Order: sequence, then structure tokens, then C-alpha cells
Amino acid sequence: MRHIPKILCLVTLTLFLLIILQGATQHFEFEPLKGVYVSEEKPRFAFSDFVSGEWQGRVDRYIKDHHGFREPAIRLYNEYLWIAYRLSYNPNSIVVGKDDYLFEPWFVDEYYTGCFNHFYPDSLRILDNEKGDVFFQRMSRLAKLQYILEEQGVHLFLALLPGKERIYPQYLPAPSPQARHERMEQGLFSAYDHYSGWNSFYGFRCVDICHCFDSLRGHTPYLLFTQTGTHWSNIASTYAFDSIMRYMQTFGPAIRPVSLGNPYYADTREPDGDLEGLLNKAIPIPSERNQYVDVSLGDSIPGGNPSLVVIGDSFFWNIIVNYPIQELFSNFRYWYYFSTIYYDPDHENVADIDLVGELLSADYVMLSYCTVQLYNCGNGFINRALLELCYDPDEIQSVRDSLAADTTSRLSVDQRIDLHLEQYFPALAEDFPTQRSKKTRDTSITSHTSNTRATR
Repeated sequence: MRHIPKILCLVTLTLFLLIILQGATQHFEFEPLKGVYVSEEKPRFAFSDFVSGEWQGRVDRYIKDHHGFREPAIRLYNEYLWIAYRLSYNPNSIVVGKDDYLFEPWFVDEYYTGCFNHFYPDSLRILDNEKGDVFFQRMSRLAKLQYILEEQGVHLFLALLPGKERIYPQYLPAPSPQARHERMEQGLFSAYDHYSGWNSFYGFRCVDICHCFDSLRGHTPYLLFTQTGTHWSNIASTYAFDSIMRYMQTFGPAIRPVSLGNPYYADTREPDGDLEGLLNKAIPIPSERNQYVDVSLGDSIPGGNPSLVVIGDSFFWNIIVNYPIQELFSNFRYWYYFSTIYYDPDHENVADIDLVGELLSADYVMLSYCTVQLYNCGNGFINRALLELCYDPDEIQSVRDSLAADTTSRLSVDQRIDLHLEQYFPALAEDFPTQRSKKTRDTSITSHTSNTRATR
């Protein structure tokens, strides 16, 4: 017994030595942790930083990011949190619901209180009108944008996509006391209710996949949302986009036909388990195998494939994973949150593109947003597209310069334009704007020919 302390001391020293050696040599390789991490760079010594204590802080952060056996240590700790408390290491990113269903916290908030205040904090509000006015205003602009693009043979439409909270509310965690209080005080405000209820009044095209999934819930042999994922399941998104393409062809050019095979069970494929991956646990969560379906392309269509621009959130990635999008559409662009551009070899950000030229060369423009992200539908696309289609750059810049000179407002120039777009640009106040920018007039001459097929 008297040797036990010595043995424990020796084991501890050996472990510390192994950790130091692994950190220095990286002899053993481990699977990288999933998620976005900003790793601390190795700090350079400077006497002034040493005196101020800044250098020591950087060294401490560097050691935490690069110590030996970091990956398995973090996974073991996260496994302990899961087994002991059913918690994720970061509850602000992943929430554990009933029966080990995983949710992102904003979907939980959307079900219990709505996410309006997440996107429109009170500190930024200057209108005294009801919250719904924000969406009525945006829907009116969306209808005007559709009208302008339609005259050029470009078909704009909105796809309303369901969130996990809407389809499987029975697996949500119990609401917090704060959520109960907000629900009692303010009621539930939903962006989806406004878009789905008023789209016909404002006259813009809309395909409501939420309504479709509501009717399918509990009546399919496959999960519409997987236990460990945040997006709609691969198989559900595959069937949904098949319906979306059929809807598109009711008002636009033909799309190459596809055929869907028979569903089959397989081990979980990405992104069906994207939230579980972010848990960085040591042991997978026990779950049923998910169903999948393969997509096959039919014969080519005469005249070539139409072109497609998608502006939307991350739900469209499931469609890209399952469909050969670039073979279905001659020119496909994905403007992710109207910021980063994918599938465009020449551009990486929407700030760098000729927006009018890109839009008028497309056959279809699809706005694709789930229940939570609908609060910021378009991510600024609707306003920018309206402005650049109707006003010349110097006219737009003149207004921006005038607003920038007014330093009394606590809102940014973009926020003021969003709230009072029609005031600063009167042509957009018309029910059907008639003013067009020079770029629109010039571009439409060349783009109309490529879109003639869309109006036949």
C-alpha cells in the first residue's frame, strides 16, 4: 500500500510527459474536431508584451489549442457531459431535446416565442408600427421585383421551407421560464405565417413546402428531419425539390426530367448527422438507420437546360448533395445568404458581381428560406436588386452620400434605406415601377433572346 502514492505520482508524471511530447512532435494523428475554430498562432516574444502580460495570455491560449492529445481529450470530456447531463459542450449552439433529438437553439426559440427579436433588436427599431409591417413591406417589394424580372423573361419565386421545430415539436426540450414569460406577454409572432398568408394578396409566386410537410408528418416511412441533423433529411429534400421543379415548370421553361429510385436504408450520410458531428463526442449517438433515394437524369431537353440562381440559407445544401444540379441547369449560381457565391469560377462574393447582368441572364431565380431565416428573407437581395434594376449607380450613390452625411441617426445607411426605401427612391413606391436603369435597358437587349424560351 505504501507504494501506491509513488505509483500514482509516476503515472501522473508519465502522462504529463506524453502530453508534452505529443504536443511537440504530433507523432499520433487524430481525426480533427468538427466545427469552426480560430486557432491561436504561435506568439513571438516581445519584451513590451511580456511586461504588459499580453504575451503570457497568448502563450496560454496557444498551449490550449496545441497541447498533446487535445482531440481525444475534448471528445472524452464532451462524452462525459453527454452521459452525465445530456448536455452539449456549447448549449448556445446545440440543444438536446427529448429522445436525444438535437436542435439548434434558434429553432427552439422559433417554436416557443418566434425569432423576430433575434433579427430586429429593439435598439434598431424606429418604426412604431406592428411587427408585421416589416414583412408586408418586404412582400410588396418582392412582388415588384418579380414584376420587373418577369418582363425580361426571368422567373422569380419564393420557396418556404420547414424547420425541424415545425415538423417534430414533440421532441423539443421544455421551454425555459423566460420563453414562457415572453409567450404570455407577447404571443407567438411567426414570419412564416405572414409570408404564407399574404403572398397571394401581394401577388408573388410562392411554393409552400412547410404546408406539404405538415400533411406528410407521421405518414412517411422515412424521417423528414433526422434525429441528429438540423436540416431536412436528404430523402425529404430530394422529394421536395422534385416537387419544386414541377412547380417551376408551370410558369417557366422545361427542366430536364429526373427519376427517383426506390428508397433504401443506409448508414447516416452528411448532412443528415451534421449536429452530432459538432458535438465532437467519443461515441456515436445510437439511432436508427436513415432512408435514402438515388436520383437519375432523364433525356436532355431541346434547346438546352435553363439557368438557375438560388439565394438562400443552408437548407439548399441538402439538395445540392442529392441532385446533379449543374447537369440540370446550364448555369447554376448559389448566392449563400446573399453573401458568399458558390459554383461561380469568377466570383466569390455578391459585392463583386454585376447583379443586373447576372439576374437578366437567368431563367429562374429562387429565394429559398426556412422558417427561422425567413425573418431576413433575401438578406438584402430584394432591395439591392430593385435599386440596381431601376436606378443608375450615380443616383443610388447620391442618396447614400446624403444619408451618410446625416450623423444624427443611430441607424446605418443600409438600415435607413431598408426602412424607407420608397421614400428615398420614389419610383419604387409605384405599384408597378416603370423606371429602369441604363444597365437594365442595355442588358435586357442581349438577355431577352436567351430567355425567349421562358415565355413560350
